[in-house]
Amino acid sequence: MKLFDAIVNPYKGCFIGPEQLPDTIAEFAGRLAASVEAWRQHYSLIWLELPASRSELISVAVELGFAFHHCMPDKLMLCKKLQADSYLPLAATHSIGVGAVVLSNSGKVLLVQEKPLEGRRAGYFKLPGGMVDPKEHLADAAIREVQEETGVTARFDSFLGLRHHHQGQFGASNLYMVCRLTAEETEPKPDPREILHARWFDCAEYLADPNASPYNKLLVQTALTGQRLLSRKVEGYMKGPDEYEIFMG
Repeated sequence: MKLFDAIVNPYKGCFIGPEQLPDTIAEFAGRLAASVEAWRQHYSLIWLELPASRSELISVAVELGFAFHHCMPDKLMLCKKLQADSYLPLAATHSIGVGAVVLSNSGKVLLVQEKPLEGRRAGYFKLPGGMVDPKEHLADAAIREVQEETGVTARFDSFLGLRHHHQGQFGASNLYMVCRLTAEETEPKPDPREILHARWFDCAEYLADPNASPYNKLLVQTALTGQRLLSRKVEGYMKGPDEYEIFMG
């Protein structure tokens, strides 16, 4: 039986991509079984990428000991250890969100009140923010989220800090990166899909408000008087400055 071509990575892992998949299930099963047996003494593990259009091959791979590793809307990655002590790196373990302390020159902070779920009361005002899109820089994500939720155009100033916890969606941990943005004190236009109210608060009054979140108040206080991380570019690092973000004190 003909083997798959062993596309080997630096860690002695073999990759089988969609371009190698035969037309029939029977041929796929035979070639995969033969490849597993032939590669067992030479390589650490096998990566198998199946496009959504070839989902009929999943059960064959699972029967041969392949396990799900991660998936995207259009493809599934499976993996099989060929040696018991092979190192198998995890897929993404964290979701990443951004929040923004948006300040105006007159000393006000922009906050939002989210629409409550049906049957629940609306919560108190909070920092605008949301999830980072794939391949999106953190600073760009914060600016975008503020624009989407409030209609206010802001510009990046610095990062204030992060929060890390293990209660994110789908069992993942979560990183919440918070930055300071500046903006003109224009009239907010709340996103009708998710935001009930958006308004500017006097910072001193907000910090004295017992109903405000202690964490949000700490972030506002840090934006006003605390240490911040500024964006830095490093000459000669990666292919160009648009490919990365570095924030340092």
